Amino acid sequence: MRPADRRSRSLAPALTAGVLAALVAAPQAFAQSALTTGQARATGQAQAAAAAPEDGDVEVGGWPKIGFETVAALELGGMNPDSGRARPASLDFRFDSTALIELNDSLQIDALFQYKSKQPRPLTDANRNLFSNQGAGRRNGGRFKELYVRNGDWRFGKFVQDFGRGWDILPGLFATDFAEEPEDGYEPAEMLGVERLHVFDNEDGGWQQITVAAFMIDRTILHETFPYNEGRIRYHDGGVGNTRLPENVMATWDVYNKPVGNWAHMNYQASVIRWGRAYGAQKGEWWTTLGADISIPLTGTVEDTLRGSYSQLKLYVEGARRDNFDGVSGKTRQFLSGSAEYLYGPWVFDLTTTQRWTKTPGLGTERDRLYTATVSYALPSDTVAAISVAKEGVAGREGVYMGFRLTQTLTTCNRCLAKGRAF
Repeated sequence: MRPADRRSRSLAPALTAGVLAALVAAPQAFAQSALTTGQARATGQAQAAAAAPEDGDVEVGGWPKIGFETVAALELGGMNPDSGRARPASLDFRFDSTALIELNDSLQIDALFQYKSKQPRPLTDANRNLFSNQGAGRRNGGRFKELYVRNGDWRFGKFVQDFGRGWDILPGLFATDFAEEPEDGYEPAEMLGVERLHVFDNEDGGWQQITVAAFMIDRTILHETFPYNEGRIRYHDGGVGNTRLPENVMATWDVYNKPVGNWAHMNYQASVIRWGRAYGAQKGEWWTTLGADISIPLTGTVEDTLRGSYSQLKLYVEGARRDNFDGVSGKTRQFLSGSAEYLYGPWVFDLTTTQRWTKTPGLGTERDRLYTATVSYALPSDTVAAISVAKEGVAGREGVYMGFRLTQTLTTCNRCLAKGRAF
């Protein structure tokens, strides 16, 4: 069965190494909803052969197949700035819940419900731009971040487009702070549209695919949140992707190399989005990105890899650029992210950085920066304990954010034969 998209392929339980990655790496990056979505898709799509008859035919379970997965995290964290108002340590609860209903081998319904901090910082807070995607002291709300129908290589509805991976795979608790969300980062979230995926038959250079999509911002009830409610978006609110019709167009090229037990392997992506001119904007934006990661096994056999008792070094770098940033002609915002992650069995140690430059005509260039360090440990119960510290500088202000997070993954699957049993 040909995989539906890059996230479901990279975590497909049919690839045993993908199972390991899902159990070890995914909970560390809880805030990266696309990764969580990929886990649930993999849960629903994983179908092991029950018992192969002598003629070689393989029987699979009946339809529909239903899978649920929740990644929940309890975090204690706070921010201390160089000057101005601090954010005292407080508890924050967040979760991503996914549901996958497969009606047959080509038609499925996929949903992601996300509950996280939504309340904006007060305008009177001089440090409101520091760690803007972290939860200390904010009210939470939940919404459907994805809800779509897939038919073969097409999908229709609300989903996060396949653009960039920094907001998805940068490791650590706070490493994606600059890259998340479409307002200040480059995650094309909260969009409704249609997508077509093509996977090339020739895999000599890796698993290659091209994705094209047309979309617009979600102005439906799906954008509302509860209990803290952001309300619905109107056309006259403007903002990225807020066009009358789905005239925002994306094209993405992905290459994946994930051989189990092989030496270093690389994945990379190149993508571009043309955004239509939103209400009140001078021009539409252009987004471009290019990124790659390389995984280097250091010790352990293939058998060790399957048991999780091996070591690996993973290096990642990605650049992104937004032209006509905020719809202002000539204004640009550029991102450069990198990470170094060392995995040793259940332990993960990682260092990340994101540098951001915003150039405004007549006002010069503002440079923002983010550095994080994280240590995490994965328990056999699909629980990850992680401690992280980050330093961020935005608009001349700097602050340090520290936090401890417990993350738990819960998976259920109805009529799904992965590992020969329901789970």
